[in-house]
Amino acid sequence: MNTSSTISSGPAGSDHLPEPVLKSILDSLHGLRFGQVTVIVQDGRVIQIDRTERHRFTSEKESR
Repeated sequence: MNTSSTISSGPAGSDHLPEPVLKSILDSLHGLRFGQVTVIVQDGRVIQIDRTERHRFTSEKESR
């Protein structure tokens, strides 16, 4: 995965994603096994990051 801050935060050719925002996105992804990370963008700027984590349980019968 490319972890540099070259992800655009707006229309093509505009400023790059600020390092704290990129770090927050990567932190949200860290350790996530099942779930999703949603990045909300408004007017070309990241305004919110949501992390939804799902915990999956398997019964002993299903694992055989």
